[in-house]
Amino acid sequence: MTIRDLRERMNLFIYDSKRKVLGALSFLNVLVSLTALGVLVYIYGFPQTEGSKEACFSLIEASFAFYIVRFLLKLFYDFNPLKFIRKNWFESLIMLLLIFEGFNYNFMGGMVLDKVFVSIGFNEFGALSAIFVQLFIFIIILNNLFKERNFKPWMKIHPGWLFTISILAMTIVGGLLLMLPEMSRVEGGLPAMDSMFLSMSSVSVTGLSTIDISETLTFKGQMVVLVLIKLGGLNTIAFGALMLVVAKFGVGIKYHELIEDFVNRDSILKAKSMLAKIVLWATAFEVIGIVLLFIGFGSQGAEFSDTGSRLFHSVFHGVSGFNNAGLSTLPGGLMYEHVVHNTFVHTIILILFFLGGFGMIYVFDIFEVKRLRERMRQPWKTIEFGTKISLYFTLGLLLLGALVFIIFEWNNTLKDQGTVSSVVTSLFQSMTTRNAGFSVVGTNELSTPVIIVFLFLMFIGASSGSAGGGIRTSTFAIMWAAVISTIKGKKHTELFKRTISNELVMKAFAVFLFFVVGNIIGPFVLAISEADLLASGKYDFMDLVFEHVSAASTVGLSRGITPELSGVGKFVLIIAMFIGRVGTLTLAYLVGKAVISKNYKYPNGHTMVG
Repeated sequence: MTIRDLRERMNLFIYDSKRKVLGALSFLNVLVSLTALGVLVYIYGFPQTEGSKEACFSLIEASFAFYIVRFLLKLFYDFNPLKFIRKNWFESLIMLLLIFEGFNYNFMGGMVLDKVFVSIGFNEFGALSAIFVQLFIFIIILNNLFKERNFKPWMKIHPGWLFTISILAMTIVGGLLLMLPEMSRVEGGLPAMDSMFLSMSSVSVTGLSTIDISETLTFKGQMVVLVLIKLGGLNTIAFGALMLVVAKFGVGIKYHELIEDFVNRDSILKAKSMLAKIVLWATAFEVIGIVLLFIGFGSQGAEFSDTGSRLFHSVFHGVSGFNNAGLSTLPGGLMYEHVVHNTFVHTIILILFFLGGFGMIYVFDIFEVKRLRERMRQPWKTIEFGTKISLYFTLGLLLLGALVFIIFEWNNTLKDQGTVSSVVTSLFQSMTTRNAGFSVVGTNELSTPVIIVFLFLMFIGASSGSAGGGIRTSTFAIMWAAVISTIKGKKHTELFKRTISNELVMKAFAVFLFFVVGNIIGPFVLAISEADLLASGKYDFMDLVFEHVSAASTVGLSRGITPELSGVGKFVLIIAMFIGRVGTLTLAYLVGKAVISKNYKYPNGHTMVG
């Protein structure tokens, strides 16, 4: 009897019990997952005694054992085990890691991950290594739940709502986690308003904060912020693709056009491969940035005195920089005394948030090897139209901001710097004003002309499909082209030898109008809620306008007023960051009433303009 014959007989023998066993495992899977999640929150969010800590880790060990048994049973009941392993390779690797670490923990006196983290200087991090194993398990569980469940047609949902609800859910969960006692050094935990403000700022990758992250949050709290930044930094394209691949809410045909516009891609059928490519490239950029920052930070200063702290700061700033978050774990941010004059670090972070704010599909178009070879073989082929807009307008706005900064700040904030350092600082401040939120000069020390130009740059923001905000360079480019075409008396809007459809022009002006209205209403409400703050003479109305535009454009620059805002003022900025992240036009689509028919036209109307 061959092995194949033996396996076939075994399959026939276990066939009748397969459905019952796997059904029971699915039910237990939900219970064990929720229990383990609650245990993790309790362990790392609340003070522990030795007894409670031991009991909690026993429950985590039990959950590990369940996941291993569950995987082995699924493997046993599958008619083709090798194919099952290839299909579930990621889960298989995690199970192998769990078995390996379980053996080491019970028979060798400790986990290998602990020893690795401790050996590189993460003394506190070694004790938390089990969290990452558990997080991998939950990723597998969620993937299995979504993969195995068939959603009914009535659960179809508007992709804009899916995106909006996801942002809200991440913000609320992140805010609740930051409120836990062990996440901050505030007695009793961080206040609700401050935690929700920081959570929204992290998810929307804005960078404003009512607290000093380096002083107020513990290592655990900073890790929560880091995770929120990474999740929020999945730009609009990646997040739209992620929802399509994972959620499987059965998006109908009538939403295909909207989704294609939403994810800025020719076909939603490419969403899965696009998501994988985005995650891979983004991670590669972040890893390279982290390595270079680790080298650039050096060993000077208390924050970089040991390898573990230096690596953590490198990871945090690499992720925060690429995702345009602008949040920092250093005292004073990048104005920390051992970093503020470090041109190498400034250059690395400048490149990171340039790439993060440029838009990944445009990065693919310029740097992907396949496209580079294609352009070499066929010189008549150039970069795509959208890439030209993102590249040329990004560089143009970058140089404009740097030129204005270096002219008006040469005898002010740049007076003690050399020529090279002044140029790097000017480029850094010009780029960070459009999307990143980091600063290496005191924003409240800048001259009025520079503040006005910075407001303009913040208003425009980053490129479409990037981690940045604002009306986006594509919107500005289309509006600019429409104005130039109108002045020249052309019948159609033209840009880079391409005709732009009237629909795109109307969308651009709609985004612009919504953004203008939002940045009028917001400062108006702030002027009322912060009347006492204005009356004190410490701040003026320009500071409120700067703060709101920064929040609505998800930039994160501030003139120092953020921590002193009232509860109403903080809430206004939370709303501004939320709308800035989701997008004004997306919200308009969601709340607007769809017309029954578009196949009609009223008689022409004419009036004077201007």
